[in-house]
Amino acid sequence: GLPLIGRRDTELVLTGWELDALALHQAAGVASVALPRGATCLPPALLPYLEQFKRITLWLGEDLRSWEAAKLFARKLNLKRCSLVRPGDLQPRPLDALNQGLNLTKILRAALPASHKSIVSFRQLREEVFGELVNTEQVAGIKWARFPELNKLLKGHRRGELTVFTGPTGSGKTTFISEYALDLCMQGVCTLWGSFEISNIRLAKIMLTQFAAQRLEERLELYDEWADRFEDLPLYFMTFRGQQNIK
Repeated sequence: GLPLIGRRDTELVLTGWELDALALHQAAGVASVALPRGATCLPPALLPYLEQFKRITLWLGEDLRSWEAAKLFARKLNLKRCSLVRPGDLQPRPLDALNQGLNLTKILRAALPASHKSIVSFRQLREEVFGELVNTEQVAGIKWARFPELNKLLKGHRRGELTVFTGPTGSGKTTFISEYALDLCMQGVCTLWGSFEISNIRLAKIMLTQFAAQRLEERLELYDEWADRFEDLPLYFMTFRGQQNIK
């Protein structure tokens, strides 16, 4: 079936026998190729011929051996681009399906993805793991400039992590968290505050005071200078406050 494949073809059906490839071409009009040594052998020399295809459907046969071979071949060809036709009474090999008057196009559409969306193999993670090993410092997260002891505990502010700070009323949670967030914000970490208890005006006043490291109410002539610098930070505030509808 290879001479019938065009350079622009992006989808292919891989079969075990020449007559199966002919049946698919006749009944469904799809690009199809038969493996030269039968349904249980995929020679490495053939892999370059299959590189152009974004989707490959393996319909190799109707026995268990063919099904196991299809799963093995899919791993060689990249699971993400492969689909499998599971053998069954209503899904025999393509030639038998044609002789029985079955809809081959419908069977192809029902092919199962070779990779499960919730399961991955190390082969799929390999490059990402290498990237983490190469960029150990970046993976560790963004370190706090003002809290070296916190860096020892949390290893920095890391993507995908949720940190919960608890304590009794008046223990300094808001004061500390605003300093904690400001430290990261000054390093370019985009920050969104959802302050449901304290007004945004009061919160912004606390953070601006911490940013300026001085009591601006005693140096009002410096307010615009510090406010301009504070305004440039990637800092945002939600407008929600008090009790909210759950939706």
